[in-house]
Amino acid sequence: MGEQPHDHPENPLEELAARLSGRLARKPVDLHEKSATHVEGGQISMKESAARSIRASALHMEDSAAGYVRAGSVDAGESMIGVAVAGNATLRDVTNSALVARHVEADHVRTVFLAAGRVEGRISTFLTPWTAFAAGAGLGVALLSGKSLLARLFALIFKRRNA
Repeated sequence: MGEQPHDHPENPLEELAARLSGRLARKPVDLHEKSATHVEGGQISMKESAARSIRASALHMEDSAAGYVRAGSVDAGESMIGVAVAGNATLRDVTNSALVARHVEADHVRTVFLAAGRVEGRISTFLTPWTAFAAGAGLGVALLSGKSLLARLFALIFKRRNA
């Protein structure tokens, strides 16, 4: 595999990604201002691009969007990701729906659902244990109240029919 210029030479994930790419015999993929349905490769670099699904040993995203990502490591900045499953994730100014990772380093990340072994940095989640509890309790109360109201309504309707 030939030498490739790196935007972030100080990032240790880049070196790891290059080694993993060589071991897995997957070619590196570079997307710049492109869109794709499915992208698969050892080391994938995206800039101002979009992909429906991505499978990679290592993924680097800048100003990009992806629907589903499965990668050993994800390094993303100012991007949007639907669902991400990764070993390690380094995210800056990222919005995503669901993130599952062993280790997450984050700065200004917004997500609905997060499951991670270790999290460092600033992440705003919509679904926390407390919000999940509150939503469940609210749904339970609504169902019980709704059942009571429906029972009264049916009783009133049947009473009028039989009268």
